[in-house]
Amino acid sequence: MEEARTATDGEKPRRRTVIADLLESTPNALGHWLLASPLILFLLWVWLDLFAHYSPLPRLVDWVIGVAIFVLLFLLPLGVLAHRLVTSLPRLFHHAGWDLEPLEPISEREMYLVRYRYGDKYRAANSWRRAWVRAAQGWVYLEIMVIFAGAILMIPIFFSVSDFGFGR
Repeated sequence: MEEARTATDGEKPRRRTVIADLLESTPNALGHWLLASPLILFLLWVWLDLFAHYSPLPRLVDWVIGVAIFVLLFLLPLGVLAHRLVTSLPRLFHHAGWDLEPLEPISEREMYLVRYRYGDKYRAANSWRRAWVRAAQGWVYLEIMVIFAGAILMIPIFFSVSDFGFGR
């Protein structure tokens, strides 16, 4: 590890490694649910359509049962699983879902030059409220992954379609 010195006014700041603890962040879940709502509403619509197609019950009963099953079997578990995946790899996902607590002082001049080495991870206590916050964060991460995958898949689709004369 490099020497833990801060740069003075005359020196050029150097890149150094600082040990930092990760504390699980506690955002407002409403904003995350709003960000993830397009993906969730699309999946809910597809799920309810398939559920109502194969069910002999009246449509209103199908919707109530279908929404309950969707929330309990898909929404909460997949969101928490995505949150756990992203927060278990803080270096790959640039410590998303974590608040960074450096264990050494960092000056403003070197703030963007510091490389963090992660020490301990401190997760918040488990509760139903925390599970819903984690699920909301996880669905935002899933939506971002879907957007990136769609953008990458659009490249070969564009070239395939343009070969057949579309877009000219």
